[in-house]
Amino acid sequence: DNNVRYAAVQELAKNFKDDPETKSMLKQRATQDDNYVVRRAAVQELANNFKDDPGTKSILKERATQDDDNDVRRAAVQELAKNFKDDPDTKSIIKQSATQDDNWDVRIAAVQELANNFKDDPDTKSIIKQSATHDDIWDVRRAAVQ
Repeated sequence: DNNVRYAAVQELAKNFKDDPETKSMLKQRATQDDNYVVRRAAVQELANNFKDDPGTKSILKERATQDDDNDVRRAAVQELAKNFKDDPDTKSIIKQSATQDDNWDVRIAAVQELANNFKDDPDTKSIIKQSATHDDIWDVRRAAVQ
């Protein structure tokens, strides 16, 4: 049941983060669970509790670009920006998400993360301008001007 797996992801991360099996289970749920809510929760818990594990960054990068569900991609983009903004791949992934993701909610999150975390990057201003004037979705254009 999806609700049980979701609760298990949260409770294991909260109460048993020192158990090596918890990290393995979270990685598995983040990449293989059939339910997007469970995958999103696992992505968030990995980022919050195991950011020092090299596998976490790899999973976040993969989920940000390859997950079938926009909520999981959005969460991965946000967690990458929050926890791994010094990694050059993070900036590239977020730029790609801001300009190329097929879901407007992911594009909004990516534009916001660019503005909040990568102001000094020369591409940030042009991506935000492009989003503000040319995105097909009004919500993305609004987010870009805020």
